[in-house]
Amino acid sequence: MQYENAKDVLPASLLEEVQKYAEGKAIYIPKREKTKGWGEASGYRNKLNKRNKTICSRYAIGASIMELSEEFFLSPESIKKIVYGKKKDLPEYSPSVYSAEQYSNAGLGEEWVRIYLNDHNAEMPDTSAFFLSELVKIPLRLIDEPDPAPDKEYMGSSYEVPLVLVFERHQFRVLCGGQYLSCLVNEKRNAHQAFIFVPNEDYDFYMNNYGKQFQRHF
Repeated sequence: MQYENAKDVLPASLLEEVQKYAEGKAIYIPKREKTKGWGEASGYRNKLNKRNKTICSRYAIGASIMELSEEFFLSPESIKKIVYGKKKDLPEYSPSVYSAEQYSNAGLGEEWVRIYLNDHNAEMPDTSAFFLSELVKIPLRLIDEPDPAPDKEYMGSSYEVPLVLVFERHQFRVLCGGQYLSCLVNEKRNAHQAFIFVPNEDYDFYMNNYGKQFQRHF
């Protein structure tokens, strides 16, 4: 390791401060640690990668798209993106429809939703007990939700954020974004982009009555 004279690399004021503690000593200054990306500290990204590798392995030995969809509670389109798609870097996250599209196109819609809910202090449903839809357009009239006061942050703006919904007791309700929904209703919007959590026991009913009818946003 090559040593350098501290007076050649440190400002005079900082050098004087360091000399108070280590005058005449050779010290090593470590590199700053890289900030861990989202999901690395919690281990979630590693878990997601392992899941996707498992899906690819199962597909390679003969499991069908629909079998994998039912086993891992992901939409057939998400399974296709995982097994057919090329390995991609994690898209840049932002609370926007565009970012949600990028994650969904990479087969990572679940991760976008997880980040979004975490940022809004909302609890993520247990993904082993729920199916998560693709990013779809849902008619707003189908969402059964009390009307909270619209959030002024969104009123009159072109800022587009997906809704996150739950389908329970054969009704759609907002898991995150109730005030934003009120703004959309006030603007007389007919439909909007959403991710939808569906309990596993309601999967067949949802798919037969809604899942094949909602328009995919992209």
